[in-house]
Amino acid sequence: MRAQRSALVLAGALLVAGPAQQAQATAWEKAKFAFHLGAAYYAFNTWVWRPYREYKFQVGAPGQRANIVKAGVALAFAAYQVNAAINMTRNTQDPFLRRIGSLLPGFNKSLNAVGNDLKRGRFNEAGIQGLNRQVTNLLNTAERQGQPIRPVAVPIPGL
Repeated sequence: MRAQRSALVLAGALLVAGPAQQAQATAWEKAKFAFHLGAAYYAFNTWVWRPYREYKFQVGAPGQRANIVKAGVALAFAAYQVNAAINMTRNTQDPFLRRIGSLLPGFNKSLNAVGNDLKRGRFNEAGIQGLNRQVTNLLNTAERQGQPIRPVAVPIPGL
């Protein structure tokens, strides 16, 4: 009788704790996912989009070559963060992560392509504008899904 009661209490505890642990894991996954995308957004916004809007990539701008190379390194960092987010979405059942994750592979390819050009010192204005459109689409989609993505300041060595 005592063994049956212990088994019943254990089974009840597992039934209660199981869903609670799953909900915490989903919240943790979302937070980690948002962190990766926030870090990527911060790198893009700080070292690519803002200098682009300030005409720091134009011919004759002071530090033009250095700004272009910094932007390339920042995009490589952003691509790394987006790739980490893509890996998180591969086996998830969460609808938010799957929805946003479906947009990321194309974005990652664009980040790599534009980043490689910039790292080589080649300015790709159309590519940067395209990246900004994709970033805006990702942020708006996340906002509509109820999970806003904000910039996360992550120091990049040397920048």
